[in-house]
Formats: sequence, structure tokens, C-alpha cells
Amino acid sequence: MVFLWFATPDSSVFELQNGDLIFQESCSDGVGNAIKEVTSSIDNYHFTHVGMVYIDDNGCIFVIEATHPQVSLTPIADYLYPKGKACYPRSVVGRLKEKYRCYIPQVIKEGLMLIGKEYDDGYILENDKYYCSELVYDILMKANNGNPIFELNVMTFKSPATGQFSQEWIDHFKRLDMEIPEGKLGINPGAMSQSQVIDIIYQY
Repeated sequence: MVFLWFATPDSSVFELQNGDLIFQESCSDGVGNAIKEVTSSIDNYHFTHVGMVYIDDNGCIFVIEATHPQVSLTPIADYLYPKGKACYPRSVVGRLKEKYRCYIPQVIKEGLMLIGKEYDDGYILENDKYYCSELVYDILMKANNGNPIFELNVMTFKSPATGQFSQEWIDHFKRLDMEIPEGKLGINPGAMSQSQVIDIIYQY
């Protein structure tokens, strides 16, 4: 297995591995902030995105991610330090526990087969479109013969402070001409980060 090595400020070394999940907390406004308001994450983070590390045969490091406009294979540097942003996202690495690591080769194959699939702005399962955490959930499930590894959650888009939908969510789903999928099953990066399936091992 090929690793990407990072020197940290205390001169220790961190190794990214195939199948690692990189959670991100964006510094953007709009839907990113709306996601932060209605989800919780491990260690007081507010994750808005997640992707899976893929290391090819040449040792090049990528992240398989569902992002606009489609599922993509993104070079690691572009994922961690995207160009044209006002600030970089906070990135945190989660690693599958040992009992699940046997699935990683098949998980990577499943992910690569979905490159080019349309991004799912409506956060709906099983419509041949993918949002970020759904992609990770789905490829792990496929690699495990259709048995979920992460648990789905009942989604809410209501502010915990007001109990109402924020204007951002109202406008977002109005643009899509669809009802807000309140109470439907789904999964978000924050909930995924708190799962017993992974260990949080590093932050950038």
C-alpha cells in the first residue's frame, strides 16, 4: 500500500491510507451554514462535507467525492486547499476500524464506478444521484454485499433554536421545485464522524 506522508509541526509523520475519510468544515456561507445549523459533529466541529481517499498504482493521492456538479476524483491538494476560496476548510481524517478495512479495495472500485454521477442537491436516497455522505454510505454498503456499515438517520432541516426551516433551506428547495425532505432517512457528514465505525485520527 502506498501512503502520503505529511510532516506535522512536532516533526511526527502522518500517513494517509486508502479508504480514509476526510471530513471538512467549510468557511462558506449559504447552504454550508445551513448544514452546520441543523447537524452536529464530533469534537464540536460542524462538518459540511466528506470524501474518501484513493491512492492509485502510481502513488498519486486523490479523494473520491460527491460535489458540484458531479462525483469527482479530486487531487488531494485541491481537496485540502481548494483554489479560489476565501479560506480553506478545516479537514479531519477518520479511519475505518480494523474489522471494516477488508472492504476497502472493493469500496474503492465501487466509488470509481460512480465518477461522473450527478450531485444530489435534494438529499434523496436511491435516485442515482449522490450527495457527499450518501456516496460514502452507498459504496461501503455495496462492498459489504448490500449490508449497511454506517447507520442512516432521520433528517431534519429545522433550526434547533427556532424549530423552523431557515430561509436558506426554503429558498434552496424552492429552486429545486421540491418539498423539503423533513423526516426522511439520510446521512450527513457530522453524524458519520460520530459513528463507532471509524476512529478520528488526524486534523489539518
